[in-house]
Amino acid sequence: MSIIIGTHPNNLATWILSHVDALQEPLRRTARDVQFVRYDDGRRTTGLLVDGVIDVGATGSTPPIVAQSRELDVVYLAASEPHPDPGGIVVPADSPIRTLADLRGRSIAFTVGSWQTHALAVAVDRAGLAWDDVTIVDIAATAQGEDFLAAGTDSWLVVDPAYSGLRRLAEVRVVAPTQDLVQNRSVFFGRGSWVREHPAEARAFVAAVAATEEWAAAHLDEVAALLSRSSRGGTPETWRTALATRHWGVHAVDGRFLAEQQFAADLFHRFGVIPKAITVEAAAR
Repeated sequence: MSIIIGTHPNNLATWILSHVDALQEPLRRTARDVQFVRYDDGRRTTGLLVDGVIDVGATGSTPPIVAQSRELDVVYLAASEPHPDPGGIVVPADSPIRTLADLRGRSIAFTVGSWQTHALAVAVDRAGLAWDDVTIVDIAATAQGEDFLAAGTDSWLVVDPAYSGLRRLAEVRVVAPTQDLVQNRSVFFGRGSWVREHPAEARAFVAAVAATEEWAAAHLDEVAALLSRSSRGGTPETWRTALATRHWGVHAVDGRFLAEQQFAADLFHRFGVIPKAITVEAAAR
């Protein structure tokens, strides 16, 4: 019995779990061989799953939707509480962009294929724009504040710690806060064939990330120090501030979460982000 977990620093639960041995002990009672595959870019998760490199992983809302649209066999396991991370759609303080509709004909930098694609889709839809009305510039998942500034775009979709880094370099203004656009949940999912063959290990994984989030909520200083040493950068102080307002917790897939994912999937299909319409619920069983 074994489990191979994909982990990257944009997903805090799996990242913390991979670095704190004591949190792994309950999981090892079910899956005696627990391994972690570490990488920096969460967008690699679905590829690693379908290639059999990892059994389970976690990302934001977008990757499992894209995977399902490509007929890849992934199964939802759990979701986190919403994460209203500091930041959102951000512009220079003197920018003429005041509303989401003002993004027409403008450029925006973000990590394409991450949860930020979902956030932009909501913004574009809400403003009554077409997807092509906004010029998208891809930026690395580990981009720092200076990388966003160097992108030379009219706006950025950025959250802490990069958002705090950007604020130290330039005067900026938030047009749409993160929580006004998306719930920004962590999504835990696995390779379908593995989940069906290893239900006990899949349940143990969900229990482990839930316990990790509970532990993290009570150990913010330790978590902040750990994350400051990751490829996401940031200082312990910046991380501590962001973590203090984080909504911790992992729960089973429910109707509300599936409705959020379906809404995103429908937007993606309408905007041509995914090749076909999907029924999200089909990946939850």
